[in-house]
Amino acid sequence: MTVWRRPYSLDLTTADFMVVAVLAVGFFVLLVFEVRGGRMLGPEVLFLGVWNAVGLAVAVRRAMLGVWVSPVGVRSRLLLRTTTVPWASVVEIRSGAGSIAGLDMGRDAIVIERTDGEPVQTPIQSGAIVRPFRLELTRLVTWPEHYDEILANLRECHRNARPPEQRAPATPAPDPARADRPEQVRRPAPNAARRRDIHTLTRQYERGVLTDAEYAAALARLRGDG
Repeated sequence: MTVWRRPYSLDLTTADFMVVAVLAVGFFVLLVFEVRGGRMLGPEVLFLGVWNAVGLAVAVRRAMLGVWVSPVGVRSRLLLRTTTVPWASVVEIRSGAGSIAGLDMGRDAIVIERTDGEPVQTPIQSGAIVRPFRLELTRLVTWPEHYDEILANLRECHRNARPPEQRAPATPAPDPARADRPEQVRRPAPNAARRRDIHTLTRQYERGVLTDAEYAAALARLRGDG
């Protein structure tokens, strides 16, 4: 039996959907006891049962969103589609531009390059501004530090899955998608207060209150770049 696993730590949103799935199961059990006790009528039971089943299915699928690995390959799980690529068909795992229906989302996304030339864009994306109260059902948007951790772990899994004579050095080559970006000192993840400040600043920028230069300068100050 092939065992699939996520080679990275879970994000808060995924953990939240796991809790929702457990609550949905508990509600279903409660519903069964209500029916057996004769305290609920048929139409009410049908409506609540269908509603709970749909919510449970979405919560379970969303909790499984991400990239999974096993000894046989790597698997990208989206909300409505799962793509499995054998390790022998993986050229590299890199960071690329995230897009939906060909539209650039302005975020980096982890991409699996296949030998047939058709890349697989995974749902994992890097967001400098992560909005915890915006429901992201089809994407897993995480902080840049966590995104880099996931990318490094997936590359390591790919390297270890190759035959010994084909393995590259443990230190990965610079990513072409980020080669033109200046090297930055790794900073700790922003705390809750700084996240709120960044979110407020971004909202002002989106409403046109700040210019591009003002927004960039203020964001750099919040991040401690100067």
